[in-house]
Amino acid sequence: MKKIIKKHFGDKVSNKKSLFENIENIRSVIESGPGNPYRGRIIYKERCASCHVLFHGGGKVGPDLTSYQRDDLDTMLTSIIAPNAEIREGYESIFIQTNDGLSISGFLVDEGLSTVTIRSFDGLDKTFQKNNIKTLNPLGRSLMPENLLTDLSDPQLRDFFAFLRSTQPFALD
Repeated sequence: MKKIIKKHFGDKVSNKKSLFENIENIRSVIESGPGNPYRGRIIYKERCASCHVLFHGGGKVGPDLTSYQRDDLDTMLTSIIAPNAEIREGYESIFIQTNDGLSISGFLVDEGLSTVTIRSFDGLDKTFQKNNIKTLNPLGRSLMPENLLTDLSDPQLRDFFAFLRSTQPFALD
């Protein structure tokens, strides 16, 4: 289980000072010039669209970003650079192990009297009978991986945020 968690979430403890410096560095890049939202759309599609809906396209693993505070650069940068800093309600990740040995991570979609439904990394909802669950533990981490921006060039960062901050839909195909 530790290997799976490490693979998806890493094992580093965030340093607040370096986090602040990273946010400020990326902010200065974004504010240093305009970006091209059409090129940014391609980066979004590669890195975000499999999990997040924006306007009319994308996956349903993470929150729908259409009504998210995309005009608030501070909130966006913190959410992207340090996804564990604040986990949006309803997207807290959990780990389930069943009595028959199945292990799965995801976030809680619904909990009834006798069942628990989670949405897994593949975006599919899976329902488990409570009497077949051996353990159900919160992971205390976001499903969103850290370091999504680390290998982007300065122009790519500007393009990516130009798309994210756009107020009109762009086709994702």
